[in-house]
Amino acid sequence: MSLNAVKECPNCSANLNVSFNYCPRCGQTTSLHRFNLPHIIHEIFHVITHADKGVLLLLKELAIRPGMVAREYILEGKRKKYFNPFTFLVLVLGLTLFANSIFHPYTRTNNPVQVAATRHYKSEQQKQLALKLAERQQTIQLFLEKRSNLVAFLAVPVITLVYWLFFFRTGINYAEHLVAQVFFSGFYSLFWTLVLTPIRQMFPEGNWFSIAQLAFQLLYLTVAYRQFLPPDRPTSYLKSALAAVTGIVAWAFLSAGIFFLYVRFGG
Repeated sequence: MSLNAVKECPNCSANLNVSFNYCPRCGQTTSLHRFNLPHIIHEIFHVITHADKGVLLLLKELAIRPGMVAREYILEGKRKKYFNPFTFLVLVLGLTLFANSIFHPYTRTNNPVQVAATRHYKSEQQKQLALKLAERQQTIQLFLEKRSNLVAFLAVPVITLVYWLFFFRTGINYAEHLVAQVFFSGFYSLFWTLVLTPIRQMFPEGNWFSIAQLAFQLLYLTVAYRQFLPPDRPTSYLKSALAAVTGIVAWAFLSAGIFFLYVRFGG
């Protein structure tokens, strides 16, 4: 075949010389073949372990220097180096939903309706009201178990707003803070799912699970933001911790308020 022969790119229809390895217009490889199981396994393994920007590299870096990862990606423009943070968060939240479907962390040991049914009431009307409120509480538990990804997505912009206000003078805009929070929330959500949730199955009693979640989130965000801000605009661990506490409390009050209104006045 002549080296000057051309063919059409199947992705963008550009004319390609047969010697091209990639389309100069869209960048798609010219070496295409039908999908088969070995190819799919290879592609999955490549995405996960790719040395320069795979998920495993991102996890390692977020575990030991989360703020530096966010700084390099957001403020220093090293976008090629790391796995996309939004894709990472989506994958983590998908894994969280899968884990919830196995472990049922919100409904396995706590059934508000059963608890309400075993109590004694002064009147039938009071009992029916208590059961109705308990049913709404149970609805919230089921929602958190099946839609925890949505709740996590909604928490990120709220917490981001707090950080943007705290560090307004640094010149880092809201969108840049948002991307940083996507990195950080993806990692601590993964920690909750892979570490805390399985342990909870062995020790289901008490409030240690919620306390451990909040403690890890607070510690992680404190360290991460201390690293994230560039050297010419440093912040103290105290201010970073205060921002983390304020952001977590703001989301807790907002979400708890919404749930309370539903339980008290919902249909």
